[in-house]
Amino acid sequence: MAHTIQARAHASAPRWQSQRGLSLVELLIAVALGLLLTLGVTQIYLSGNETYRQTQGLAHAQESARFVSAILAPEFRSAGSFGCIAEMGRPLDQVVDNRLKGGLIIPLGRAVQGWEFNGTGPNNSIALPAALNTPGAGSWASGTAGAQLPAQLTGAVVANSDVVIVNSLTPLSVPVDATNPQNGNSINLVSNSGVEVNRIILATLGDCSEGELFQKSNNANSSSVTMAGGNVIPGNNGNNFNLAYEPQTRVYEFTSMAYYIGQGTNGEPALFRRLLTPLQPPQELVSGVETLQILYGVDTIGDESADDYLPANLVADWDTVSSVRFSVITRSRDEVLDEVNSRSFDVLGSEVSQANNGDRRVRLVSVGTTAIRGRME
Repeated sequence: MAHTIQARAHASAPRWQSQRGLSLVELLIAVALGLLLTLGVTQIYLSGNETYRQTQGLAHAQESARFVSAILAPEFRSAGSFGCIAEMGRPLDQVVDNRLKGGLIIPLGRAVQGWEFNGTGPNNSIALPAALNTPGAGSWASGTAGAQLPAQLTGAVVANSDVVIVNSLTPLSVPVDATNPQNGNSINLVSNSGVEVNRIILATLGDCSEGELFQKSNNANSSSVTMAGGNVIPGNNGNNFNLAYEPQTRVYEFTSMAYYIGQGTNGEPALFRRLLTPLQPPQELVSGVETLQILYGVDTIGDESADDYLPANLVADWDTVSSVRFSVITRSRDEVLDEVNSRSFDVLGSEVSQANNGDRRVRLVSVGTTAIRGRME
């Protein structure tokens, strides 16, 4: 009986107790499935990461384009807005006594003036160089007389990009002190001027019949604007006013600002601006801007609207410019495309091929047109 029970017990033992691990076939199948799963996840990650990088590159180019428009459009719109003194119906040089030593880069009453890089106008082909370079002044021309690029900008502007200078006035945010408007060579204000030392000021009489343009000598936290002497640059011819300013006097800050494409601190092309009077260091505004192309809307029949858009070298009279059309190419920081993008771009009628002979950066072309408000009045 004992032998029978043992035999039955042995016979009833489960079969799995005799199996040890996986078979080779099962192991190979498991490894293959694991590899396929890992490959799939990796592919999804790489595809998502690539899409993310391309989206980020496009967003950077779009953001740069918006910044450029947000900077240039208001500047062009306010160009030539010379306050009530422009409404007197006489040329500004007959109304404003320019006390500055030395001339302005462009005349006081001129809203804008541009310089066209040779061979970059409509119907031209532009090949952006692989490395940024800054040619001599003779590579740009302004107006039918062909004036060269100002010396203050020579060596700073990269090839194949246009340059523009904008003259404008900004009213001071604080009024003149009505109880004591003038004290010697100072115009007194009710609070701090907010205008930095050595900046240029236009002061006009209350009836806007006359005014003086001069350089101030005191700081922004002073509640007056004081005429500088001849010990600063450019300085003034004397430091005493020729006019007697009253409570209705209007005071403005005058700026003559250049905009151009230069080489940024990170080696990238960038939009710059530079205050020309008094001459200040250039300011980098927007990185990743490859080229700036500008056309000027010229009023040929006196109806205060643009009848034709011309490059700077074909503008015969800058006082007839009533609007500005500008275009830029902006690019991503990094090379994020799968393949080299060797396409060309239409930039205001110019065919522009990419820098670096076609790299893998995302690029965008943006265009804006702005009427010069001072020419519409």
